[in-house]
Amino acid sequence: MRKILITGGNFINKGAQSMLFCLVDSLKKNYPTAEVVMIDIFPTLHEDQKAPYAFGIVNMHIRTLLRMAFPFLKLIVRPKPISNPEKEIWQHFDTADLVLDISGYGVSSHNQSPLWTFATLFPVILAKKRKVPFVFLPQSIGPFDFKGWKKMVVWPLIKKYLKYPKVIFIREPKCREALSKVRTDAGVIDSFDLVLQSSNLNLDNIYKSSYEVENVDIKKGAIVVIPNKQLTKLQSEETVVSIFVSMINALINDGREVVIVRHSADDKVLCQKISDEVNNNRLGIVNQDLTPNQIEHIFQQSSMVISARYHGLIHALKQKKPCMVIGWAHKYEHVMKSFSLEAYYSDVRDLSDEKASRIALKMQTEIENIQGRISSKLDDVQSLNLFKFIDD
Repeated sequence: MRKILITGGNFINKGAQSMLFCLVDSLKKNYPTAEVVMIDIFPTLHEDQKAPYAFGIVNMHIRTLLRMAFPFLKLIVRPKPISNPEKEIWQHFDTADLVLDISGYGVSSHNQSPLWTFATLFPVILAKKRKVPFVFLPQSIGPFDFKGWKKMVVWPLIKKYLKYPKVIFIREPKCREALSKVRTDAGVIDSFDLVLQSSNLNLDNIYKSSYEVENVDIKKGAIVVIPNKQLTKLQSEETVVSIFVSMINALINDGREVVIVRHSADDKVLCQKISDEVNNNRLGIVNQDLTPNQIEHIFQQSSMVISARYHGLIHALKQKKPCMVIGWAHKYEHVMKSFSLEAYYSDVRDLSDEKASRIALKMQTEIENIQGRISSKLDDVQSLNLFKFIDD
């Protein structure tokens, strides 16, 4: 294995960044001589900002992707300066031995633009043209219930190109039902999230030796709360804010320390709004951009986590912390059931202020019992080895 490309990761969302770091670490452990290169379709890092990392980072902005997919668009679509040259991107696919995707839920009609699905499929198209093996690492795929023009444009691409990947790892059983419309069960494998499966991350595989990450501390035993802007697509922002404010106030009135932690750049305004409305000195807020390791360090200091972000849940479980979840998709519910924590899962569309507060107060009285359940299941999850399926 000389060169391995990674697609689907980014530095915007901490879940995506966590999957990227865990995958890079695993690749360097399993294929120590291989060149590892990330193709960033949602680039935010300029060349000087890439310098600390011990793996390659190539920017392929969505404009560049469209120019490469449809050459006639070069007449009207100019590349973004942040994007690497198209010739350089082609060269990486020409010399790759394997392409691995960590999109999360890139191929889906659920709560997202069809452009995202196309952006996820385009690397499959490039890999297929060059006969490079392609693997979707653990993620949510489907549903494919596009309507109108979206169905006419996107569905034919899904049917054609989801047949190509050698292996598709799925995080939830419902994904298999969606994929049955496209391909047989051959090469479709159930798996937990990549971050949850990884352990003992070697930072020397991620950062160059000269780079140091300063940890962020919170009050020992505080309850970490992670909001998610996506919830405001399913309920009004006023309702979402009210749920979090009521729940945090209930915990503070019960004598607990609480800290809001931002898990994605998209959540910055929402985190601040919730903090401002609570306005209590027993509530802290960490609203800056953090690395996945800084987030895990914060979780280590906490007693429990309340997360509306999927990888907030995953990070909590990885640190064996009880986690209450406010979600909106099956992926949350599936993980919670797998860890026997379904009593602490709520869909935001069916959640009231009173119910959220009641569940949060209940969980903080059962922390030790819940930690035991998590620890036992986590041992099973981390005994799995994805690469034995990839190397076969």
